[in-house]
Amino acid sequence: MDATSRRFFLMPIPPTPNGRLHLGHIAGPYLRMDMLGRHLRTLGHRVDVVSAVDGFDSYVLWKAMQENRTPQEVCRDYHARIARDLSALDIVVDDFLDLVQGPYANRHAENARRAVASLVERGLTETIVEKVLYSRATGRYLAGAWLVGRCPQCDADAAGYFCEACGAHFRPEAMVEPRARVGDEALEWREVESLFLRIDDQAALLRMIAASGAPPRFVDVVRRFLEQEAGRVRLTAPGDWGVAWSADRFGNPRVLFEAGWEYALTCGDRCAERVSEADDGNGTHPMARGGETTTLVSFGIDNAVLLLAGSAAVMGALPECKPFDYALTNYFYNLQGAKFSTSRLHVVWAADIVEATPATSDAVRYFLARESPEEATTNFDVDAFIAFVNDELAGALQARIHEAGAALERVIGQSMRIGVAWQAQIAAALETLDASFRLHAVTVRGACAVLRAWSAQPGADLSDPQQAYGWLAGLACVASAVMPRLAFDIWHALGHEGAPMRAALPSATRPRGGLSGREWFAPLTRDSLDACLPPALVADRSAAHA
Repeated sequence: MDATSRRFFLMPIPPTPNGRLHLGHIAGPYLRMDMLGRHLRTLGHRVDVVSAVDGFDSYVLWKAMQENRTPQEVCRDYHARIARDLSALDIVVDDFLDLVQGPYANRHAENARRAVASLVERGLTETIVEKVLYSRATGRYLAGAWLVGRCPQCDADAAGYFCEACGAHFRPEAMVEPRARVGDEALEWREVESLFLRIDDQAALLRMIAASGAPPRFVDVVRRFLEQEAGRVRLTAPGDWGVAWSADRFGNPRVLFEAGWEYALTCGDRCAERVSEADDGNGTHPMARGGETTTLVSFGIDNAVLLLAGSAAVMGALPECKPFDYALTNYFYNLQGAKFSTSRLHVVWAADIVEATPATSDAVRYFLARESPEEATTNFDVDAFIAFVNDELAGALQARIHEAGAALERVIGQSMRIGVAWQAQIAAALETLDASFRLHAVTVRGACAVLRAWSAQPGADLSDPQQAYGWLAGLACVASAVMPRLAFDIWHALGHEGAPMRAALPSATRPRGGLSGREWFAPLTRDSLDACLPPALVADRSAAHA
């Protein structure tokens, strides 16, 4: 690393391994984090993306019941499937850990227990008696996946500890009309003791959250939660699936309540190991207080309380740790105007859209980024996706690349540099692109706007080899975070090695060519996408045309 390079630790929120990833998952925390990581790498920074699956979520138990498998089997299976969904859309996660089992499982449990023990020893916790529904028939505590009812704040249908509709987080006893999700009978209210972290300076926590880039609406969700809970965040929950904590004085089993901080500790361990393995200096933990690594976490509004209040408060209270420096937040992403739903099969699985249809990873990434739910709920509209691919990608952009590629063929093997005029244009575009990736205000929609403007470039004569070379060089750089496969191919055709790097732009190269006539984008039809679409959407369209 040179003197201008920085180190970054990026942790996309660990997904629950009770199913695969659909486009609603991808469009939020995973694609945006991947694009940021790619952009930082083009600038020469060291970026480590480490995440895990949230294997101790109670929804893993529910899925195990549905599939008649052990929770461990469910976690192992969907861990692999989620990894495949990420890979299919070229979302890079350098290490993706299974912390229920595998080489880091024991360390994960030790890290979590040690952290909570430290908080207890320093007098920062409170034990609170709360009521939880308990099934005498199954011996199950109705919390998490097992509890359904209505949100006490907005009256929407809710489950577990939080409401997806408004982002509220609450105790199980606050659920309106609470009931068992499935299979639990002979219910009774049982008193349990739960451990909470006390936040003495709530105003300071809210200021830190705002400085991390969390938008005002997310900060307001956290503010309301802190007021509701008198500045306390949960550390334990009743039950026996998770990192075990000592039973309460009533004899109820307890586990640590996961809120992201424990994943930051263990994924951070792995990040530090990766740095040491690369001989890139000493492997200081990225979450160490006073360390030089810049850290980012990405998540949706349904996890605002967990990641902004819970995780930030715990990490801030540990003397040797720091909270994440920046947070990439997103709202929900719908499908044809309705919420993605696995239970209703109203989904488009990430790997399926590129493995079972003519749609390419680059095309899907570009469309999702252009419609990113970074400021409000947005929507994947199938017809809009088809029109975008056919008109802008398979049509206009591909034709311009072919024209420039044909011009490049005439200078294969010759020494070429970017002309002065194109240097100025590229510099201006990259300055705007850099503004889109400011750490406290990342906007992948802004990055897409830069790419779209560069693709059109009305004054360019792409039949001229010198102009074609300059335009293609700029295209490779502004497209690298959005469409990495296309950017790599163009960069290689220009005579460079590896992925696009900003520092290599001024260098002379000897073009290899090979762009003319290649196809990166195939035209799409509704029929060609049927293999990945929800059966109900396919049936509705067939009925409309009958």
